[in-house]
Amino acid sequence: MLDGLQFLLVLGGGLVLGLAARLVLPGRQTLSWAETIVVGIAGSGIGGLAINLFQEPENLFRLGLATAIAGLGGSVLVLAGMLWWRSRNQVAHQAEDLIAAGESETVEFKQTARHNIHTNDRDPKLELVVAKTVAGFLNARGGTLLIGVDDEGSVTGIEPDLRYLRQQDLDRYELWMHDYLGQRLGAAALASIDVAFESVGEHTVALVRVEASDRPVFLDEPGGTRSADFYVRMGNSTRQLRTDEVLDYEKTRWG
Repeated sequence: MLDGLQFLLVLGGGLVLGLAARLVLPGRQTLSWAETIVVGIAGSGIGGLAINLFQEPENLFRLGLATAIAGLGGSVLVLAGMLWWRSRNQVAHQAEDLIAAGESETVEFKQTARHNIHTNDRDPKLELVVAKTVAGFLNARGGTLLIGVDDEGSVTGIEPDLRYLRQQDLDRYELWMHDYLGQRLGAAALASIDVAFESVGEHTVALVRVEASDRPVFLDEPGGTRSADFYVRMGNSTRQLRTDEVLDYEKTRWG
């Protein structure tokens, strides 16, 4: 069994690793203080069991090495399990809650991202509207774009969009979305964009979750000419700003 010194070493190592995880994880995955403590203590418990496998715990060097390895391994296992469980449950029912709340400064509905329901064909203008909406969220407070939901909040699903993919599955849809937004908004903006999916009834809804950007994000329209247009979310709509308005907004938003 662990003596007092060993227990304190393992517990301290686990808590340090929990704190380190809290500091280095990206914003969407930030740990609460309670989760930080759980990672440290649970990781330490696993580490304590592992350290008993060493034959000579009285050897200080070996004890230190065992403590580091056991604490690291235990905390990593607990952290990975916690993030997996969080990601598994975060998306569940999120779409339904957002739909029920309606459109707002941080929520927008789009029936499709590519398919024009009137012409029954692919429409590049709809793709561009998606990019403008995401740009607006990036330049404001962030938000979530739900694709597969009409303006009235009825779920229609992204199934019509899938027909324009070579392989009609969600992985290809996510890949297309990232590629398209990267072309329009720049690769750096993709770090603030996450695409997830949720089944609502018989349909699949795409959730494009956007974090507020720490710098201005400009949109280039298709055609090869760099337009560098600036969009921002204001109220429940996305607005394009003139050059003078962009300068004033940039000072206010980013200092």
